[in-house]
Amino acid sequence: MKHKISLVFVALLAMVAIGAQPVAETPVDSPLEVQFAVMAGPTGFSSVALNENGGRITEDIQIAMQVFPSPNEVVARLANGELDFACLPSNLAANIYNKGVKIKLAAVIGNGMLSVVSSDGSVQGVDDLLGKTVHVPGAGSTPDQMAQLLLREAGLEAGVDVILDYSVASPAQLAQLTIAGKVSLVMLPQPFVSMILNGSKRAKEVVDVQALYKELSGVANYPMSVMVVSEQFAENHPEALEDILGAYEDSVAWVNAEPQAAGKAIEEAGIMKAALATPSIPFCNLVFARSQEVKDEVQAYYRFLHSFSPAAIGGAVPTDNLYL
Repeated sequence: MKHKISLVFVALLAMVAIGAQPVAETPVDSPLEVQFAVMAGPTGFSSVALNENGGRITEDIQIAMQVFPSPNEVVARLANGELDFACLPSNLAANIYNKGVKIKLAAVIGNGMLSVVSSDGSVQGVDDLLGKTVHVPGAGSTPDQMAQLLLREAGLEAGVDVILDYSVASPAQLAQLTIAGKVSLVMLPQPFVSMILNGSKRAKEVVDVQALYKELSGVANYPMSVMVVSEQFAENHPEALEDILGAYEDSVAWVNAEPQAAGKAIEEAGIMKAALATPSIPFCNLVFARSQEVKDEVQAYYRFLHSFSPAAIGGAVPTDNLYL
């Protein structure tokens, strides 16, 4: 009887051992799917290498990239917790942070890339803008904010010394009108500056806004676009966060080094046509700088914006808590 009980006990141990083996030997292939939003246009240029290998940046991380034509839906999805990462205009990141959206500014991905372009031979620099009309794409846009700020710092009053015309909101349309000679002075970002200079023999850059900003503010540059991450993702997935930041830094380097291939990838991603993107990439000031490394520059830009229009950044200069 004792012999039978021993055999049964041994058999049960063997069954337990056999039953436990498949759990240890069968890996579960379920990568973390990361919801990543970018904007159509230069703000999304530097992200495109993340789409390589179907978005699989490591064995454990899958990027699900979405491209949006305007920031409104991106903001709504961030607020609802539907997005883990987003690439946005820097003033918008401050704005939604101040409105209570739980985000961290992870990195600056694009510095200033604005220029005043003219086909009016009498304009050679900012001092020659007195009495002129400058077309700007959209009241309240980044070009408008910078135009008003820099005019003020240069001792010129918008609406009195220089007229800012917002009648054409589309940057692409303004570029075409400038090429056609129907508009003589515009402030535009890349890639539309390159579009004009490549399409018109008369047009030339008369004000490098980045150089003027440095001269007037004493700060080397200003961030036009940033990458933000949800607080929840940053807290719950610190290792994945580091992998994604590293992959994005590599993506920026690849786009800058390979504009032809990057232009094709940009078009395939639905961000912009390659014919427009490729020639502008060298001038788009695409960078990757972790937020703590450039916090002083970002804060200086936010203070600059706040001095002009507090509402542009949500009413206040963000606290240090914004920065990852």
